[in-house]
Amino acid sequence: MNKIAVIFALALGFLVSTKGKSQTVDESLVQTYTSFAAAKTYPQYILASNQFKLIAKQNPTYWLANYYAAWSIAILSFQEPNKDNKDPMLDEADAFFKKIEAMDSTNDEVAVLGGLLAQARLSVAPAGRHGKYGAIANAYFDKVKKINPNNPRMYYLQGNSLFYTPKLFGGGPEKALPVYEKAEELFSENASDMMHDIHNPYWGKDVNEYMIKQCKEKNAK
Repeated sequence: MNKIAVIFALALGFLVSTKGKSQTVDESLVQTYTSFAAAKTYPQYILASNQFKLIAKQNPTYWLANYYAAWSIAILSFQEPNKDNKDPMLDEADAFFKKIEAMDSTNDEVAVLGGLLAQARLSVAPAGRHGKYGAIANAYFDKVKKINPNNPRMYYLQGNSLFYTPKLFGGGPEKALPVYEKAEELFSENASDMMHDIHNPYWGKDVNEYMIKQCKEKNAK
């Protein structure tokens, strides 16, 4: 079965499973986030991201719907195997992001997302884009610190930046570990259950824990 057929089959299964259920926008976001987080294959990630985009297009003035659409595309872009597809994907993510930035430019979670999107652009061509997109990401993270210095997702993303920066340029697992650990501390202090706090972004804790393990393993060698 080719990729298109797999995605169609998954989409059909999703529609069948939700048929007949009357859901609020937030409930749809929770369900779709759960599907995205549980995804094991690239087509499954695509399916969940497409669902986020559909929810956003059906609710264009709801910031969180647009947030998750942009976020899911950014995450998906890191996994996209064809480099030529990455920038067009991120162009689409930027369209959703610009909507929410226009709605509320003082929201720390919006600034975190801006940093993530800049990091995604940088990852397409790290050597050639570091100056431009590294500066954009840092500007967004500086904004987060002014609004809410205890946002754990900011530290998680900064940990990623250090982890994937060569030691020669001041990065590496040793430098990233304390930043990930700061994020872990803040995730614990600000623990929330998405089912009970569905009006704010919810992501990062599990993958931050994974990156801490990666750092410890690499530092032990």
